[in-house]
Amino acid sequence: MQPDKAQHDREWLQLVLANTEALLKDHAHCERKAAGTALSLISRYPEKTELVAAMAELAQEELGHFAEVHQKITDRGWELGPDLGDPYAKALVDEVEGTRIERYIDRLLVSALIEARSCERLQLLAEHHPDADLKEMFGRFASAEATHGRVFYDLARLEDADRTRKRFAEMKELEKKILLETPLRPAMH
Repeated sequence: MQPDKAQHDREWLQLVLANTEALLKDHAHCERKAAGTALSLISRYPEKTELVAAMAELAQEELGHFAEVHQKITDRGWELGPDLGDPYAKALVDEVEGTRIERYIDRLLVSALIEARSCERLQLLAEHHPDADLKEMFGRFASAEATHGRVFYDLARLEDADRTRKRFAEMKELEKKILLETPLRPAMH
């Protein structure tokens, strides 16, 4: 039997609060991958002027977040270490389908969902992490992730508002299922 979302969140929070080192390392990799995703979208869809402008700005911000999280890691005497992967994000990316334009919309919606989940998780950390320095950082990052999710969704709507609305509803249901089926680990997702 799967836990409900509230129980899942409590169990996740308990796990990450007990392992700040693993959380920060994963968080740094998530920020790095978010910057990479933005640059990848520019590379795949250079003709989309609004996308290019938004992703250039987002990539810079995410890379700044990466640098800040990396500094928190090194300040504590730890090192970044390898990227252990993100089964949650991989499962969402595996749902991207269709024509070139449909895949474009799906990629944007997957990013919107990941940013929304990150925002939710960062807000939990901002409220509950015992380290005041990290609480402050998590709170700032939660606000940024909230705007990032909206950027991705709005870009998808520019392409096809009707498909975006329908596909986002489908993908939100899939995302909840993926979240609850993905084993908990001391990581952002």
